[in-house]
Amino acid sequence: MDRRRLLRSIPQISKVVERFKDSFPEEVVKRVAREVTQRYRSEIMEGKRESTEDIFEEIERRLKERVKTKLRRVINATGVIISTNLGRAPLHKEVAEFVYEIATGYSNLEYDLLRGERGSRNSLIEDYLRELTGAEAGLVVNNNAGAVFLVLNTLAHGREVVVSRGELVEIGGGFRIPDIMRCSGAVLVEVGTTNRTRISDYESAISENTALLMKVHRSNFYMEGFVGEVSLEELMSLGKKTGIPVYYDGGSGLLLDLGLEGSEVSMRRCVEIGADLVSGSGDKLLGGPQAGIIVGRKDLIDKMKKNPMLRCLRVDKMTLAGLEMTLKLYLEGRHKEIPVIRMLTESEETVKRRAVRLGRILKGLDKLEVRVIKERARPGGGSFPELELPTYCVSLKHEEIEAEELSKILRNSDPPVIGRIKEGRLLLDMRTVSEEEVPLIAGVFRSALGKV
Repeated sequence: MDRRRLLRSIPQISKVVERFKDSFPEEVVKRVAREVTQRYRSEIMEGKRESTEDIFEEIERRLKERVKTKLRRVINATGVIISTNLGRAPLHKEVAEFVYEIATGYSNLEYDLLRGERGSRNSLIEDYLRELTGAEAGLVVNNNAGAVFLVLNTLAHGREVVVSRGELVEIGGGFRIPDIMRCSGAVLVEVGTTNRTRISDYESAISENTALLMKVHRSNFYMEGFVGEVSLEELMSLGKKTGIPVYYDGGSGLLLDLGLEGSEVSMRRCVEIGADLVSGSGDKLLGGPQAGIIVGRKDLIDKMKKNPMLRCLRVDKMTLAGLEMTLKLYLEGRHKEIPVIRMLTESEETVKRRAVRLGRILKGLDKLEVRVIKERARPGGGSFPELELPTYCVSLKHEEIEAEELSKILRNSDPPVIGRIKEGRLLLDMRTVSEEEVPLIAGVFRSALGKV
């Protein structure tokens, strides 16, 4: 092997730039060219490379990888509507447009236009929350875990919070209610057993050091059989009797009743029952951006507004813009247009028509067996854990490609398509696929299978 000849065959950086200057940013081409050519030189000197014929192909491949962003839009064909792994709630088009408008210019984020002086960013949202839930006051932080922390840190630091053992949940990512409570400085008092808790358990646990009675939404599981729990109404009666505030961590952020079967209680209903404080997520059942929403008694929320930790948990202008426009859709009676709510409430017939449409397109592809089958989908995101929604999937089996490999090919396509595998077949669930995404999926298949 002639190492000198191979080293001389490595192109100069200027020649690489000239070749790719019309397709990629020059600075990116230079960086990638240096990386690749240096690697080729090292491999030649170590006797690991005998040719440089593919160097331009390698540079082009690396360039395509480099110019892609790490965060990418994907097509969710899993059937899990609120998928934490896939970014939870997609925003309504008008919400995204408003976020763009606010993000690309200046705004009155903390400026009172009427008085011409400094204002509060929370005031931009609070009126919406009061009107939609009927609460005296509202507050927004970065997520619901932040909301739980702020409530406990403000109202129960160094004091006791009474919670049922059956509600000491662990949420996604390994975060647990007891851990958040410990970090907040509150003292956890567990009552009842894993499967049964009575109102007398709460009553017996109350002491002079009790700051809050807390109820927690079970999030991503439910219990049946020999079970029993204390309702929010019962806990409120005890709270009024003892003068201890009742806090409900609703978790999923259901703002209004959607008429779906399940144990989910809306934030508005919690306020009507009389809960002193309620919190929930902005990017789950509410259908907006990531946020933690707290509504309830004005005196309690005013204390939270004075907590120095609020600055650590506050949201930025883009989150506020997304949340305001989402709440505006609720006020206008248009909340069923919000993608998450549309997917939750869409009729079985509509989902089936979409599946049949995609199935007809894919049936024209060589060596691909296509069926349309009825399945069950789940809301996901720790909401309505016992609810299953009827759905239709396009079920696929390739003559030469195993389901796992086909799934991998689609995940690495542009745009990536994420489905699920069942009994050796790849399923594309149409409850989480929009009408606009059907031709995109078809294009991905044509491109991906053509390359294979």
